[in-house]
Amino acid sequence: MRLAVELIVSRIYPFIDSEALAERQARDTLFRMPDGTFLLHLSNDKTADDDRVVRIDTRAALIWLNAGPEEFGTEWQ
Repeated sequence: MRLAVELIVSRIYPFIDSEALAERQARDTLFRMPDGTFLLHLSNDKTADDDRVVRIDTRAALIWLNAGPEEFGTEWQ
């Protein structure tokens, strides 16, 4: 039996780059791992060097899934 990573949801949202004062696009993607844990991949269109992968538990995944648009991107802080 082969177990695979499962894509749960991906969302794209705008943000203001504080250095360039320009609008950019960010993408957050939530994956469920075969062991039941979750990975949150954070990226933006500015540079691949700033990508982040965060392991989160089920509670944090549910909070992230239920976040409203005004809360998008809070994981970057």
